[in-house]
Amino acid sequence: MLATLRRQWSRLPESLQLLMARTGVPYVASFTLRYNARHRLENFAGNLPALQDAYSEISPAKRTQLLRQFNSIVDALVMPNAVAKTTYESRLTRSLSAVLSAIQLPSTDIRVLDLPASTGIASLQMLALLRQRYQVVSYVLGDKYHKILYDHDRRCIFDEQGNLLQVAFRRHFFSIYRAHSCGDEHTFLSSCLLFPHSLVSWYLRKRYPFKPHIKYRQLLVIHPEVEKVLDQSIIQLREMDVFQPVPGRYDLILSFNLLQRNYFPPDVITAGVNNLSESLSDGGVLVFGNTESFVALQKRGDMMFPCVREGSF
Repeated sequence: MLATLRRQWSRLPESLQLLMARTGVPYVASFTLRYNARHRLENFAGNLPALQDAYSEISPAKRTQLLRQFNSIVDALVMPNAVAKTTYESRLTRSLSAVLSAIQLPSTDIRVLDLPASTGIASLQMLALLRQRYQVVSYVLGDKYHKILYDHDRRCIFDEQGNLLQVAFRRHFFSIYRAHSCGDEHTFLSSCLLFPHSLVSWYLRKRYPFKPHIKYRQLLVIHPEVEKVLDQSIIQLREMDVFQPVPGRYDLILSFNLLQRNYFPPDVITAGVNNLSESLSDGGVLVFGNTESFVALQKRGDMMFPCVREGSF
C-alpha cells in the first residue's frame, strides 16, 4: 500500500506535491500506514539487551539479521525532542573525504567531536577515514540521549529525565512521541488528524508515571560494533546538547543532520554553531550539513571562515 502511494505521489506535478506537503497530510498518511509494521513487539527498545548479548555470541556471518532488528529498534525509538535514533552506515564518509582533501587540520594529533553521534556506526567509519591522515587521540560521540531506562515489570521505556517513551503490549508497542521529518507534520490539519495518537500518549503518561524509587535497567542505545570497542579504543560517549555550552576542546567537529533550517529557525542554528565554534582549537574545523550538502568553517583567532562548501546548505 505504501509503495503504491509513493508511486502515485511521484507522478503528481511538483507544485501540487509542495502544496499537499504543506498541509501535513502526506506525513499523516505515511505515519499511519507504517505504524503497525514499525511498532511490532520485536522492535520494542526493551529487546536491546537480548540483542546485544546474542550479537556478541554468534559468528560475524550470522549477524545480519540481528543488525536489521537493531536498525528497526532505533528507527522506532523517538525521543522527546521528536528525533529518532535512526542512523546509517557510510552516510557521511563522502562528505568527510571532500573536506579532508581540501583542508589541513592544525595538528597531526587530533581530537574529534561527532555531535549528534546517534548509535555511532557512521562514526566508526569516519574514524577509520581520519586515521589514514591523522593520529586521532580522542573521538567523542556526543549525543543528548545515549541511554534509556527500562522498567521490565511495567514494560515501559523512559529517558533519563523520566519522560515516558514507549509502552509494550501483547503484540505491539506504543511510541509516545512522533518523529519529525521536514516540519510539515506540525500543521493544524495534521494535528487534528493525529489527535487520537496525542490522546493515547496523554493517557499512557498518566497511567505509567516515572517512579524514581524503583530500579530501572539502564540501556545503551549504541550500535553493537561500537559497544565492542568502547573499553579498548579512543572512542568515548558523552552526553551533550548543542544548544548548551559544549565541553572540551577539539580540532575537528562534525555535526550532520542537526542544524538544519527545516528543524530550527536561523537564530537557533546560529546559537548552535557558536557553541560548537567555542570548543574548537585555533585552526580547527567545524563541518555541518546533511548527507546531500555541507559547509566547513575553519577557526582563525575568534573568527570562523568558510573553507569548503558543497551543495546549497
